[in-house]
Amino acid sequence: MLSRGMCMKYQAVNKLSKLGLAITLAVSGQAFAQSSTDTNAAEQQIEKIEVTGSRLKGVDMEGANPLQVFSRDDLTRRGYDSISSFLRDLPQASAGTFNEIGGTSGNEGAPAGSAGVSLRGLGSSSTLILVNGRRVAVDSFSNGADTFVNVNAIPMSAIERVEVLTDGASSVYGSDAIAGVINFILRKDVEGHEVSVMYGDDTSSHDFSRKNLTYVGGFATTNSNTTVVIDYFDRNALFNKDRDVEVTFKSNTRVTIDGVDNPEPWCGNDTSNGNTRCRYDYVIQRAIQPETKNFGTTINHYYDLGDNKEFFAEAMYQRNTGFTYDAPAGLDITVPGNAAFVPAWARELNAADGNPDNNIRLRTRFPERRSQSFEAEAYRALAGLRGELGNWGYETAVSYGKSENEIRHVSGYFSRAKVREAVNNGSFNPFNLGRDTPQDVITGMRDEAPRVGDSSVFSADFSLNGELFEMPAGTVQSVFGGEYRREKISDTPSPLAAADGIYSLGASDAAASRDQFALYSELNVPLTEQLDAIVALRYDSYSDFGSDINPKLSLRYRATDSLILRASASTGFRAPSLSQIGAGKSLGFNYISCLPGQPFQSFCGTQPVEVGYDEERVGNKELDAEKSRALNIGMSWNLTDNLQLTADYWRYRHTDIVDYDSITTLRGCLSGAAPVTSTEAALGDAFGCVVVNNELVFLRTGFYNIGSQETDGIDVNLNYRLDTGFGSFKFYAAGTKTFNYKRQLTPDSPKEDLLGRLSGANEIARPDLVADFGTDWRHGDWSASLSAHYISSLGDGDFRFGGNETVKAWTTLSGSLSYDISDAQSVSLAVRNLTDKAPPYASSPTDGYASAVHDWVGRLWTLRYTIRF
Repeated sequence: MLSRGMCMKYQAVNKLSKLGLAITLAVSGQAFAQSSTDTNAAEQQIEKIEVTGSRLKGVDMEGANPLQVFSRDDLTRRGYDSISSFLRDLPQASAGTFNEIGGTSGNEGAPAGSAGVSLRGLGSSSTLILVNGRRVAVDSFSNGADTFVNVNAIPMSAIERVEVLTDGASSVYGSDAIAGVINFILRKDVEGHEVSVMYGDDTSSHDFSRKNLTYVGGFATTNSNTTVVIDYFDRNALFNKDRDVEVTFKSNTRVTIDGVDNPEPWCGNDTSNGNTRCRYDYVIQRAIQPETKNFGTTINHYYDLGDNKEFFAEAMYQRNTGFTYDAPAGLDITVPGNAAFVPAWARELNAADGNPDNNIRLRTRFPERRSQSFEAEAYRALAGLRGELGNWGYETAVSYGKSENEIRHVSGYFSRAKVREAVNNGSFNPFNLGRDTPQDVITGMRDEAPRVGDSSVFSADFSLNGELFEMPAGTVQSVFGGEYRREKISDTPSPLAAADGIYSLGASDAAASRDQFALYSELNVPLTEQLDAIVALRYDSYSDFGSDINPKLSLRYRATDSLILRASASTGFRAPSLSQIGAGKSLGFNYISCLPGQPFQSFCGTQPVEVGYDEERVGNKELDAEKSRALNIGMSWNLTDNLQLTADYWRYRHTDIVDYDSITTLRGCLSGAAPVTSTEAALGDAFGCVVVNNELVFLRTGFYNIGSQETDGIDVNLNYRLDTGFGSFKFYAAGTKTFNYKRQLTPDSPKEDLLGRLSGANEIARPDLVADFGTDWRHGDWSASLSAHYISSLGDGDFRFGGNETVKAWTTLSGSLSYDISDAQSVSLAVRNLTDKAPPYASSPTDGYASAVHDWVGRLWTLRYTIRF
């Protein structure tokens, strides 16, 4: 096992922030929502404010970190009905963030019904997700090789605010905080009851309706408060056929008889390739968003024990179910020319050469659309104690989180063996897209191939906050703490799927566990009256790969009463995920070139062009941590009492990225660093090569620390408040301009510039400018908002064709109108994509648009009624 030991990394990332009083301003203005007047007086003495990005409590952190805060009202006012849809539009998360998708996928894509967020495009595994400042279990399935927390497991109705830290924070929170932190603060301190009913739909003739029912109850006594949130959400599926999708690329089917491709009669004149193939539109059968039903509940409780002590507890449960849909799977099969089901036109062509019994090859589609059912359950329970010991405050808690997932392939997924048997006995007719096959035969060839996942995390933590010593400029505030974590994960696919026994469904298993221990400290050091420093240091030790130390230095300079300058530098790390360490066998096929001058010619034997070989991929227990350096320089400027500007320059360097790699193993076989044997058995469990007669026949490989990426840019936020006789207006503009994004797949490969274009098989989009701007208005019982979301133009993707080079910029408008019927009742209408603007055309993605950042959801309206009692 590779272990780096306790080597101190040099600082690298800077941290700036749009923070301060934004924490309290982010809270809803409704009397029912959390406010200082609702908070129990005893709790005010015990619980001091802690903001995301620092564990220091009761310290003025205004302007110290690049933090954005969004209230629950901000999200509903702009028409979002889920956390994932909000995060997808966040300018800092414009690349790599994914939400629940309509298309189904195997183990290489996002699991059905899931959603993850990627800050700065550094990957969902490099963005730390917290709930009330503490970790939750990662999803038991991975997005390809990328682990993530499924944010769909957090009910939006239970959220009080979302705090987004856009700076590296491994020195404060440990692993996964390379790109930043998103902290979901749940509702608490509620008194009374609230019922909210929502109904929404699009404005087309199709039924894309959404329903939501939420109950919030606050039960208070002299010494305690218990807040309960119960939430139900139901949404229908939306299909590409329900939108005017301009399909970029139609696939094709063909029947090869005596070496010649032929179209089938079913497609008429809709043919391609010189009238030798049938065009096949598979895009139109996909779902843009799946249907889903979600039920969730959260409980937040505290009890004043007296003597400056408080017990607190949290519980959360979420169950999401639904179905995803994709086009029928492809089928490549050879059938006997004399089979009874071969149609007359094919028999005639096959007999033309005098051999009517020659085999016929079909590259076609199954008659049934693929569909997956998904069920995801997430649990979280926490109990803790906070209080004061003399001049020091303390907090300690234990928590347990669990994520359970199951995916079943309910239709359109067929066993290779059953299909072959059905062809051999003549019951399955693959001609005419299989439409002439009885339904009971189709049903009999299916295999649900259940995939089951389980992920859990147990943690215990403690911290001490207090004054350390006096300096000429003030008191040094400090926090010292520690954490223990036990993580487990398992991903168990159907054995048949793992053996590639089902059409269009790959799978790999994973099972691993680890223990982790951490110690950390953080100091707020006043250097002068205007300048202070925040110094953080964290040590993490893992049972499966070693240890890591990460420092961070932040400086904050109050140039004037209204202008704060800030800078930070830090290192970060991401521990190899359990799914990467514990991945089971995944089988495939690969090639090496045998042309002159190629590096692996010595493994080609007598083959002059190329050699194909079986490839087995497994986890790697020798992985090291991914590393990062981050820099942040910025300012927070209150130009007037009503006008604030923040600007932050950021830069990240992310190295030793974990990925699958065959080349490293092949090079090891050449150099002697990896074994070369004549049998697979002799290879044992090692990464290496099996070579017979100087020809490569088998390779076992897996994950390595091989990649790197770097990016930099600037965030700008502008807020202005204007009070008039016609009401109060709040104008805002927020944008992220990325200057550079380069990725290097291996240390020997050239750096690839990915900024401003679609790239890769998954068509990840990295726009160079994403911005939000708009205004919120309030006058008496009325309030309204109007906002715009802008995504700059992109270069079309790696698979573009037809001359399309540019995906045009896209701007969508959203608006809302609310009315307070009384102190206890309110009604609101929110509309997303007011102008029903279609996404710009993109030739590369086969959906006809850049679905990574654009959508074809269309104009969506949401009507909500709320009553409090």
